Amino acid sequence: MDTTTRAAMDRHLPKMVLQLNGLLDEDLGAQKDGDVRDLLRKGARLVDLTNRPTSETPTFGAFRYLRDVALLTRRLLWIYAERNGLDAP
Repeated sequence: MDTTTRAAMDRHLPKMVLQLNGLLDEDLGAQKDGDVRDLLRKGARLVDLTNRPTSETPTFGAFRYLRDVALLTRRLLWIYAERNGLDAP
């Protein structure tokens, strides 16, 4: 395993949040599926500027945030693929 730096995490953060935000704008069936609604709520909380890491956030806090964004993006991408008949990501 390798390690990363806080600077590297900070460089990846905007792109990852942008990808999650794009999925939040898609029709993922939230009107009919409570689980999807819950995931979209979690995503909205994550992309909210007040919840993003700042320069004062400890490195582990930034890591946890990025991990949460990545995991939720992966789940929403899977839902998007399933709803649109695409191959699994």
